[in-house]
Amino acid sequence: MNCQQIHLLFGVNRENNIAMNKKDRAAKAGLGPGSLIHVGKKRDEQISIRVMNYTSDSLEERTITDLEECHQYRTPDTITWLDFDGIHDPRMVEKVGAIFGIHILVQEDIMNSTSRPKVEVFEDFTFVTLKMLDFQSTTKTINEEQFSLIIGKGFLLTFQERPGDDFEPIRDRIRMSTGRVRTKDSEYLAYLLLDVIVDNYIKLSQDFYEKIEALEPLVLSTTKESVINSILSLRKELIHFKRSVDPLKEAINTLHNETENENKKYYRDLFDHIIYESENIAMYREMLGNLIDLYHSRITIRTNDVMRVLTIITTIFVPLTFIVGVYGMNFKHMPELYWEHGYFYVWGLMILIVMGMIVFFKRQKWI
Repeated sequence: MNCQQIHLLFGVNRENNIAMNKKDRAAKAGLGPGSLIHVGKKRDEQISIRVMNYTSDSLEERTITDLEECHQYRTPDTITWLDFDGIHDPRMVEKVGAIFGIHILVQEDIMNSTSRPKVEVFEDFTFVTLKMLDFQSTTKTINEEQFSLIIGKGFLLTFQERPGDDFEPIRDRIRMSTGRVRTKDSEYLAYLLLDVIVDNYIKLSQDFYEKIEALEPLVLSTTKESVINSILSLRKELIHFKRSVDPLKEAINTLHNETENENKKYYRDLFDHIIYESENIAMYREMLGNLIDLYHSRITIRTNDVMRVLTIITTIFVPLTFIVGVYGMNFKHMPELYWEHGYFYVWGLMILIVMGMIVFFKRQKWI
């Protein structure tokens, strides 16, 4: 693996997104609390709504085209999972909020794709928002997406920025009635979704570790500038990853503390996983810091090696320069100038001096 491949490892174009998000947040200045304005990458796709309504004995799966149809799923007799692909339409978010009694500030957070991962507990529901991260091996980039959940009695609402997710195995388990999902409540379903997201964090964390391991031999073998650029780029992405993971510790811990039934042990296990990954991130940051120190040490060692060679060459030529300088003077009476073999004597003397100095340097282990 070369430096360019590692540099492209997590090449997410965040600069344009950050500038766009700042502009969107600035547009909200002066507006009242709960103003529904989408903050994030501009999208115009058609919003799709999928519903899975089930009990232990029945299942209804369909796509909703009219939001008014959501009213029929406000029943505690079944478990309903409503999945909204798209958060850029304020009318949709406002309508869903009115049907399910979602607080206006929560609606605002749903439409803000830059929200910090958090959990807010209300009387009738629990709101969770976090980042879904997924590494795309084909494009060598991280797909980052805001993901929000509304966990209520008998229903689970999920909001994604765009179509496509990693939850299909869970949908298959619901369809095939495998595992416990069909006999559990919406809180357990929310745990399954969060578990998939955290599993992706674990995969991404493993990718970080492998790339850091691949950088170490490069640092030891070369001092090219591209190596330090790769390290700094990877550290920048790791910091961004940390911003997604660390707040999630507090959020999942809140879910664990608020859960009073059998689901408590599942959220505890989820909390342990996210704590483990947070510790891994701290370790990776230390590893990258050590690689940076190692790179600078290699630069210093190489510079010292070059300076030592140059110093040795200079030291060897000092007596030779002295000799040729003496016999280069234009005095008339210099006996050695009239020796028949004086030229060869001087060469022999200089060769002996060079050989003697080289032997001395080697005995001193300077070369």
